[in-house]
Amino acid sequence: MNELNLPYASYAATGEQCREADRLTIEKLGVDGFTLMETAGMQAAEWIGEKAERGSSGLFICGNGNNGGDGLVAARYLAIVHQHTCHILFPAFDKPFSEDARRNLEILKKLAGLKSIDINFHYSLDEIGNFEPDYIVDALLGTGLTSDLRAPFDQVVRKINSSSRPVFSFDIPSGLHTDTGQPMPEAVRATHTLTFGTEKLGFYLDQGPDHTGETHLFNLSFPVDYRPAYTALLRPEIIGQLPSVERKAEHKYSGRVLYLLAGSRGLTGAAILAASAGWKTGVGAVILITPGALMEIYEKNLPDVIKTSVSSGKEDRFQTSHLKETLKILNRKKGALLIGPGIGRDKSTLEFATRILEQFEGPAVIDADALYADPFARPNSETIRVLTPHPGELSHLTQTSGQSDFERLQAVTQLAEVKQATIVSKGYPTFVGTPQKENYLTTYDTRLFARAGFGDILSGAIAGNLAITDNEVLSIARALLDGYHRAIEIKNRQQSPPEPKDLL
Repeated sequence: MNELNLPYASYAATGEQCREADRLTIEKLGVDGFTLMETAGMQAAEWIGEKAERGSSGLFICGNGNNGGDGLVAARYLAIVHQHTCHILFPAFDKPFSEDARRNLEILKKLAGLKSIDINFHYSLDEIGNFEPDYIVDALLGTGLTSDLRAPFDQVVRKINSSSRPVFSFDIPSGLHTDTGQPMPEAVRATHTLTFGTEKLGFYLDQGPDHTGETHLFNLSFPVDYRPAYTALLRPEIIGQLPSVERKAEHKYSGRVLYLLAGSRGLTGAAILAASAGWKTGVGAVILITPGALMEIYEKNLPDVIKTSVSSGKEDRFQTSHLKETLKILNRKKGALLIGPGIGRDKSTLEFATRILEQFEGPAVIDADALYADPFARPNSETIRVLTPHPGELSHLTQTSGQSDFERLQAVTQLAEVKQATIVSKGYPTFVGTPQKENYLTTYDTRLFARAGFGDILSGAIAGNLAITDNEVLSIARALLDGYHRAIEIKNRQQSPPEPKDLL
């Protein structure tokens, strides 16, 4: 899974995948759990030691499992190397410890004569508020949590969240579901999450971003074959690592042109935005096919776009009677197709869209109203189809509703595989599923684009990129990330969210 050739740090995994990577590394490679724990805790201690002044004090709230063991290792290094005073509390001291956590506890006990290490097995919850540390380490619960928090952990989480001190969560904020990003039913709100081995999927879904703060990945000695990867992360900073979408041709009709079937009476703005975005990608020619009654509007607003009519001046929406003439135009030049923005949902229009998709053999981006036709109609499995539904349109395609982020991601993944189409599920976050079972999600706040018109711009940019590259994943990634960087640049310049037209 590496269509975009992204570095390993750009992938997120499920809790099961993380535990399997641990198991394989321990059982197959022979790197024991104690060594992995030492590696994780030492790296976390080095990071904290750089952030907090020498001689700072930390409150370490540790569980009895391996997450708590990571906390014990970090406390040891911070006390010895950085002269931090480390107060270590065990909310479930009466429960069994994991073997590796127990070994690290024994090591700390041998150092307990140092004034900088304070191990407290017996305390009341009220006593947590009596400490005045410079920071709190949450090493209570790890990725294995699958049921709601029980006492005393739920109370401890609330105590941590009521503190005004910076909170450093180890691996994952305690109480947050690793896969879904849902609190169980509450979770630590970390200032920073120091995660080990791989990013966790739940960091980016539902309430995950509200609980993780800034995330920091620390590597473990997982061999390449054992490294888990459920989905790739489309971070803004990877834009420089992606190949450019650049057309190299002798004349405007070299390579693919971009055809648009878009617009109807009252919805011409969608066609104008999509055509303008497609033109901006650098494709050699954008050809907007239109019912005759709309031609005057497009002549005034799209000087760079080739416009051609398939009907008399009285018809203002596509109908099945336009099929023959439209196919004739589509067959003139090799091209990619964008179909759907603003075409409306009249029965005859949707039948027209289905028939076009059945017979057009080039790559196609299917958006908006065309998603209510048969967007999966196509001649063979080799034909590229990219669907760009918003949440309501995705519900229509999957016949489901009220999905959580994790459920939506699963639905997108399954739909892409079953229908052999690439699905761009717009929303916060935006998900991409591919027929090759590769998943992608955006890590930035896509709510910046939750306004009418931005979807048309995105579909136009994807389609323009696709006409140039024939690579649907690269076309989508560049459209998403280029649009984000442009929007942020505009927002910073004018101190207000950009209008759709600002991106053109």
